[in-house]
Amino acid sequence: MGSKLHSGLKSPSSEKDAQSKQAHQPVGEAQYCNMIQDLPQVVFEVDMNGCWSFLNVSWTLFSGFEVDECIGSSYMDYVHPQDRSRCKGVFDKMRSGEVKHCTDAFRFLISDGNYLWTEIHAATAHSLDNEPSGIVGTINNISDRVSEEELLLANQRTLTATLNDLPGMVYRCRNNPDYTMEYVSGSSHQLTGYHAQDIINNKRLSYGSMIHPDDKLGVWEGVQKGIRENRRYELVYRIITASGKDKTVWECGKGIFAHNNEWLGLEGLIIDFTRQKANTHNRLERQLYDDVTGLPSLPLFLDRLQTTIQCVSDKGCDATLFVVHLDRALNILDQVDNDAFNKASIEVGERLASITGPRDSITRLENERWGILIDHRDVKLSVSGIAQQIQDLFLEPVMIGSSKIFMTTSIGVAQCHDALQNAADLLRNASHAMDRAHAMGGGRCEIFDPRIHKQYITGI
Repeated sequence: MGSKLHSGLKSPSSEKDAQSKQAHQPVGEAQYCNMIQDLPQVVFEVDMNGCWSFLNVSWTLFSGFEVDECIGSSYMDYVHPQDRSRCKGVFDKMRSGEVKHCTDAFRFLISDGNYLWTEIHAATAHSLDNEPSGIVGTINNISDRVSEEELLLANQRTLTATLNDLPGMVYRCRNNPDYTMEYVSGSSHQLTGYHAQDIINNKRLSYGSMIHPDDKLGVWEGVQKGIRENRRYELVYRIITASGKDKTVWECGKGIFAHNNEWLGLEGLIIDFTRQKANTHNRLERQLYDDVTGLPSLPLFLDRLQTTIQCVSDKGCDATLFVVHLDRALNILDQVDNDAFNKASIEVGERLASITGPRDSITRLENERWGILIDHRDVKLSVSGIAQQIQDLFLEPVMIGSSKIFMTTSIGVAQCHDALQNAADLLRNASHAMDRAHAMGGGRCEIFDPRIHKQYITGI
C-alpha cells in the first residue's frame, strides 16, 4: 500500500530484518514506528482488498494471534459472523471515500475461539496522489464495559420493576402545606388513584389536599419535627384516594439540604400500610438510600432519570447527566480501611451536592464513580461551566483518614433528549463519555456524541 502509515510501518518478520530496516530509516521515522508499537491499543491497516497490511504487537496481546500469520489475511475472518455484514458495510463506505472516518463496535475472534467486544476508530488512508488506499485505525477491547452495561440494564429492569410494583410512591416535594411534588414515581396511581402528572406541581391537585382533614396537622408536625432534629421521619396517616375512599399509608422521608445548609426540600417513600408489611417497608426504605452517604441509591436515581426523560419528551425540559470518576479513588481504597474511605465518600457526596438544585439528583454509582442529574431550569450555567464547577470542587484536598489527598476528576456528559427510551441508555451514554475522558489520562471532560452512540448501540 502507498499510505503514509504503511510506508513507515512494516510488519517485522524477524528481529534481524527489523534491525536492518531500522538502520536505514531516518531517526524520526524509527521513533514513530516505536511509538506505534508501544501503544496499548491495536493499530491496524487494511488494504483495498480487505486484508491486514499492518498490525502492531498489541494485536497479539489482544487476540493471541501472531502478527505474521495474520498479515495478508482478510480482516473479515476475525469478525463475528453476526457483525460481518454491518462491518463490511462500514468499511466499504470508507474504502470508496463515501465516509472518511467511523467509530463503531464489533466482536473480534481471539485465539481460544471466543469473541471479544471491541471499539473501532478508523479513517480512510490515502496514497501519495490522494486516492483511497485502504483503512487505518485502532481497536480497543471493551468487553468489560459491555458486560457492565448488560448487567446495568438487567439491574435497571429489576429495580424499575420493583419500584413500579410497590403499592406506593417515591417522591420529592417542597416543604409547604400542599407538599408540592417536584418528582413522583410511576407507582403513584396504584397508591392514590392519580397519575404522577396529575400531582406534580399541583397540576390537578396537591398531595396535601389528599391527606385526611383529621390527620393534616399531625402530618405537618411530624414532618417539621424531623426537619428540626435533622433526622428521618416516619408517619402513619390516611389519604383520600381518587375513588373517594380512605387509605392508610406509611411514609418515611427526610429533609434535603445543600452543602451550604441551603434548604432544598423533602424526599421519601409513601406506601400502602399494613402492620404485616412493616418489615418489608423498612427493607425497601433502606434500598432507596445509600447506607454510607445517605444520598439516593441507584434504584431511586434511575427512577428519577426515567421521569426526567419523560419530562424532556413531553414538555421539552432540559437536563444533563454527569458521571464523575475520582481518578485516584481505587488506589486509595486499597491503602485505607473502610471507615476512613466511607468518611471520605460522605465528604465527596457533600461537595457534589453543593452544586445541585431542588430538581437535581445525585448518587454514588460505585466507590469511585458518581452520577449527577442537573435540571437546567434551576442551573443556568452551560454544560462546560457545570463541569468546571465539579472539577473546582476538588481543588481542595479530600481528608482520608489523617491524610489530605488531592484528586482529579474524569467527567462524562450526556444530554437528555427525546430519542432516549430509558434511564439505562442515558447512564450508559454518560459512562461511555467518562471512560473516554479517563482513558485520556484523567482530569478531563468528554461530552457524549449521539451519532457515535447510534453506531455503538446498533452493534450491541
